[in-house]
Parts: sequence; structure tokens; C-alpha cells
Amino acid sequence: MIIDKVNDYLNSHSSSTTLLELCFYIKKNIHRIPNLSIDDISKESLISKGQVSKCIRKLDYENYEEFKNACIQYLDLISKRKKFLNPHQSFETNVMHFTKDFIQNIQYMINHINLKSIQKLVQDIKQANKVYLYAHGDVRSVCYNIQRELQIYDIQTIICDADFNKDYHFLDNDILIVLSTNGHSFHYNKRVIKRIKESHVDQWLITCNESITLCQKQIIVPLLDEKYSEYIIKYMIDILLLELQD
Repeated sequence: MIIDKVNDYLNSHSSSTTLLELCFYIKKNIHRIPNLSIDDISKESLISKGQVSKCIRKLDYENYEEFKNACIQYLDLISKRKKFLNPHQSFETNVMHFTKDFIQNIQYMINHINLKSIQKLVQDIKQANKVYLYAHGDVRSVCYNIQRELQIYDIQTIICDADFNKDYHFLDNDILIVLSTNGHSFHYNKRVIKRIKESHVDQWLITCNESITLCQKQIIVPLLDEKYSEYIIKYMIDILLLELQD
């Protein structure tokens, strides 16, 4: 996802570079980019057209059109974000309704998920030399929670870059855990799918979308109501981390 790539670069670089300046520009103007030409961006950002093209390629896009399409896809995804609050009801009423529905969805997930698969993944994590985590979008924030928790048990954890483009030196006892709430990001980025499938490492996929067949081992998170998917998959990760304490 374009915003993950931009955030990754901004979070890991402080020295002023042309790509850093362009990333700041993208983050501030991503809602406008679908209506801008590369010349428009060059003029507004004060970066030459040639340098804009070069930076776009560094972000793993072949050309400006592919980059612009990535921005359009990101905006399309966030436009589909579920809304839970009814503006005609009080905040207290909204909270009560959300909590009631959320609890029902949690109970459904617990009753239908394969708990033995979670235990098997926890066992693999405990025996791993290194744990690699990969995710896009909202669920990417969960990777940092997992990394922090695994540090408590001295389990080395690496969060992979948004493009899965770095040269990771996987060893026999390493595992790669891929998190995807519904698979939309993978639908838009076939190159990432190809790179993951070609990686020689034991792989796990955690997703709410049972139609995704990306990794050798998978945990499907059952849903009662799809609009709660982002909350339920995060809750499932909390259960996994609890099992680590055993």
C-alpha cells in the first residue's frame, strides 16, 4: 500500500533527500494526486520531473501511471472504511451498541476458529530463530505489538518493508507471518504476492478471507459481521500473544 511505503521511508530516514521531500509531499497531497500530472507534482514540490520519476521507481513503481493508480487504490480502500457511529444517536448509545455487537463477534470467532492452529503457530514462534512479520494497512500496526511482546521472550522479530523488497536472509528455523485482514492490498499488488511465494521460509498467513491461499499454513479468522474484521483480527492476535505466556 502506497501510504505504508511512504511511512516506512519517513520513519527510517531523517537526512534530507529528494525522496524524503517527495514522501512528505505525497502524504500531504495524496487525495489530490489522482487529478495531478507528473508535471504538476514537479512544480508544486519543487522537484524536477526527472527526479520525481526516479523517486517513484525507488518506491517500487514502474512509472507515474502505476504510482497514480496506487494512490487511487488507497483512496478507494479508505473510502470503504466501515462507519459504526450513528450521528443521530448519542455517543453513549453508540458505544453501547458497538460494544454489544463487538462482543457477539468475538464470541462467534472463539466458537468457530481453529484454536489448535493458533497453538501450533505459537509453538513455531517459540522454536524460531527469527520471526519475520509482514502486513499492509491498518493491521500493519499489529506487527509492532507482536514485535514488542516477542521481545519479552527474547525472540528476534523483524518487520518487513511494505514492498517485501529487501534481501532477507532466511534461515531454516525462521518463520514469516503474513497478516491480511481481507486481502485487498494483495489484490492490488501482485509483485508482493510473487515475492512472498518465492521466499524460502516457513510461512503462516492470518486472515479473515478464507479465499486467500498465499502461505503453506493459514489461520482463518471467522467473522459474524465483516465490518468488524479489523477489530476481530486484532483481538485474535491478542489471544495468540496470551498463549505465548504458557
